[in-house]
Amino acid sequence: MDVQQMQSDLAYIRGTVARQQRSSSGPAPVLWLWAIYVLVGYTLIDVRPAAASIFFLVAGIVGGFLSALLSRRWAQKKGEYDPAMGRRIGLHFGVGVVLAIVAALATALVFKTLTGQQAGQLVVVMIGIVYFLAGVHIAPYFLWLGPVLIAGGLAVGFVPHYGWTMLGAVIAIGLVLPTFFQHSAPLPPQAAESH
Repeated sequence: MDVQQMQSDLAYIRGTVARQQRSSSGPAPVLWLWAIYVLVGYTLIDVRPAAASIFFLVAGIVGGFLSALLSRRWAQKKGEYDPAMGRRIGLHFGVGVVLAIVAALATALVFKTLTGQQAGQLVVVMIGIVYFLAGVHIAPYFLWLGPVLIAGGLAVGFVPHYGWTMLGAVIAIGLVLPTFFQHSAPLPPQAAESH
């Protein structure tokens, strides 16, 4: 292997790594899917509370499967498919959110003084922690979105009307905001020519 070929290969690797680091927000359709889920679900809490629980359960399961499918296709298309990372992300969000919900609801059962509203607030606070940890380990924009969920989960109890709808709108905006700033690092010219 000659020096020029090695330089070209290193430039290609450097460009691939830079692209991966700069486009770490994941597939935009997945973020939009969850933004719609949150906006619809949180609005239902305000206008049709009985329907909200069913919506969250059914749409949450369907959304989880769609997220996995869309994320896998996106990663394969980019040439960055990593099954182990996909499993870790699935465990983080899928199992992490389920554990947050179960822990919050179990807390509500143990402490009988918690109302349904307060249990819902606790669920949002717990999911905020899951989001924050996603920011630490997966996608940096969750670093600020997690604390927003935590603060919103606490604050929604002080809003007399349509507090959940407003919180859903804030979370939805937070989820889709990174999709407007996604960009990939272009390959260095010598790498683009040889690959």
